[in-house]
Order: sequence, then structure tokens, then C-alpha cells
Amino acid sequence: MNHFSMQEWVDFVRQTKAPERAGEMQKHLDDQCTQCTKDDATWRRIVEFASQEQLQQPPESSLRLVKANFALRKIAAKATGNIQLAMLVFDSAQQQLAGVRNSAVAARQLLYKSGTVCIDLHVQPKPGSDEVVVVGQLLDSISPAHGMGGVPVSLMRKGNSVSSKKTNDFGEFDFGLEGAEDVYLSFGLNNSTLVVPVPETPLAV
Repeated sequence: MNHFSMQEWVDFVRQTKAPERAGEMQKHLDDQCTQCTKDDATWRRIVEFASQEQLQQPPESSLRLVKANFALRKIAAKATGNIQLAMLVFDSAQQQLAGVRNSAVAARQLLYKSGTVCIDLHVQPKPGSDEVVVVGQLLDSISPAHGMGGVPVSLMRKGNSVSSKKTNDFGEFDFGLEGAEDVYLSFGLNNSTLVVPVPETPLAV
């Protein structure tokens, strides 16, 4: 009995063979050729695995960390002193029950920390537009009742400054922007620069 090559079985499983040839191969399988049935099954498992692999997405926290590291390299070329990446310690999006969806896009509350410095961040999509509002407060956990006022803070996209201001007397700040892809906040603290990633948030409708 003649058998088909591995390459032909790959094309057969991927459904790229000409209909006439595919028909011949299907008839060959129907005749219960043990070797070719095994080859067909093997390549079906491989193709199925490959298709599922493409659907896998890394956790958002991992993506955020990788993007932040690239941004830090660009910021490092411009900043003076030490550069620190604040760590995420709370994200309201992670508190939602798995499998539960909300028709309304809610604001996202985040808390970042670096040493005793805390950054309370509120990210809110603006209904009817592509804009996102970022409101935050800079605090020192040693004296949480008093915000850190007068601290330079910059909104950065892909390592480039988009807007700059200083925190008010309560340590508060706010920015408006279109989308939050590759966006970071940069705080000038004494001789160091503290960088905080701004997570992407679905647009409100």
C-alpha cells in the first residue's frame, strides 16, 4: 500500500491540499491505513496545539512590567539621579469576580508603592470620547495625613514627556489624555525619579 508523505499530511490537516488530492487522502484514511492514520492524528494534535498557543496572552501585569522596563531605559537617558519603578500593590480590576462582566466601564483604582512613598491612582474613561482622565495623590506612608505637595510630575508616553505640572498642597494631580497605551507618570523626588505605569482602561461608550 502506498503512503502519503508527512508534508502532505500537514497540508491535509491544515486544509490546504487541492480538493481532489484531499479526497484521495481521506479515502486512504477510510481504508484504515494504520501508519497514515497515526500520521494524520499526530499532525492534528500539533496543529491544534499551535492554534491554541496563539490565543494565549501573558498577564497584563507582566506586559506592563516589560513595557515599563523599556520606558525606563529611555527615561534614564534624560533623568538625573536614581530611577525607581513603583510596584503595584492594589488593582481594583483584579478584584472583580472571574466570569462576571459589567456593561458599564467602571473607573480603575490602583495603588503603587516605592519605599514609604505611595501613589493612589484613579483612571477613568470619559464617556463618549477616546479620552482618559488620570487623577492621583502622592503620599508618604510615614505621614499619610499630609500629601506631598510641590512635587514635579510628568505624564510620559513611550518615554517622552507629554505634560508636566506639580502636585498641589495635598499631593494631588490630574491629567487628561487620549488612550493610556505606553503611558507613565514620572515624579521628581529629591535626587531620584519615580516612574509609575498607567494601565490601559477600556473606553467608555
